[in-house]
Amino acid sequence: IAPPRATFPTMAAIPPIPWQHWLHYFRHWNEAFQWPLYFVLGWGAVYIRRWRRRRDEEAAQGWPSVDGRIIGGKVTRVAHTSQFMATLEYSYSLEDKYRYGKYIHEFPKKAEAEEFVRRMKDIRVQIRYKPSNPDKSVLEQSVIQQHILLAPHFG
Repeated sequence: IAPPRATFPTMAAIPPIPWQHWLHYFRHWNEAFQWPLYFVLGWGAVYIRRWRRRRDEEAAQGWPSVDGRIIGGKVTRVAHTSQFMATLEYSYSLEDKYRYGKYIHEFPKKAEAEEFVRRMKDIRVQIRYKPSNPDKSVLEQSVIQQHILLAPHFG
């Protein structure tokens, strides 16, 4: 009588992993990279907004200016970051027609952004406008900083 033969599993004997299991594992990797990706995209949007504002201000250096007034503003949270965005809305009159624009500034705290909007409301500012397209305008950051430094801070 021959001794029993030892059997070893072959590659064909290992059951394949169903595709549903691979999908399950992929979901976990997706969750691991989801929040860092959102963080990078949020800060990327802030960087692009700042870059565009600088570019627009540099382009507007040769444009004529006109008196304008800040008519209001609002504060919103920048998605997936800890920053808050204060958006000032301004108006200016040119060729007997009122025109409008926006100025955006980021703040680390909501209270600071709300205080900024409150202090800037109804302030008269210089607005630069594009002569070939008077609806395109820029409220320069230096003009805003000048008013913030000159305005008394109470509280």
